Amino acid sequence: MAFRNEAAFNKPSSRMMAEGMDLRTSKAIVDPRGNVLAYAQTGGIIAPMRFEIAPGTTLFRFGNITAGVHRVAGGAWWMEQAAFEKLFNFAQVHDLSVGVALRYLCLVPPEWSDATLLIRARAVAPLLAWRGLANSVVTKAGDGGPVVRMPQQNEIAARRVHQLFIPGLDGSVLSIEQDYPLDKESSRRGFLYL
Repeated sequence: MAFRNEAAFNKPSSRMMAEGMDLRTSKAIVDPRGNVLAYAQTGGIIAPMRFEIAPGTTLFRFGNITAGVHRVAGGAWWMEQAAFEKLFNFAQVHDLSVGVALRYLCLVPPEWSDATLLIRARAVAPLLAWRGLANSVVTKAGDGGPVVRMPQQNEIAARRVHQLFIPGLDGSVLSIEQDYPLDKESSRRGFLYL
């Protein structure tokens, strides 16, 4: 089977990005000659596994509404319908907004996304993705405060949600079915850094 994003998926950098590595040289640990020794890891997924997405598969993605639906849809981080349903149920059971549930289960701090847009799309061609559970997040606070730390909690079954990292997306491989604006304040209200 021919996958539309196979060339992007096969690049070693795609797995590294799925693991949450920041591949910018300016953020890397380098030796005195400027050779990269290690890249900073700021989240991502644990032990990414190759995953095939069949045409017709429903996918969900959160993003920033000011970026626009098509630009958000071009991003790499998605979730399958079963994962989204688990996230939605978690929000209902704990009386949280969907945006806050995203933050807790997928480990998305406000510094990365304001979670003001939810997109439902359908794959129109076979795709490859990296699939795995959220890894702990360590990133700079948006307000210049202390470092943000969000430990993964995958040992708790109710909080275990598989995420997809789909490299090489373009406008021809997904059909956007619906977009839902989300309230910015609701996507932060009650969120605590633990």
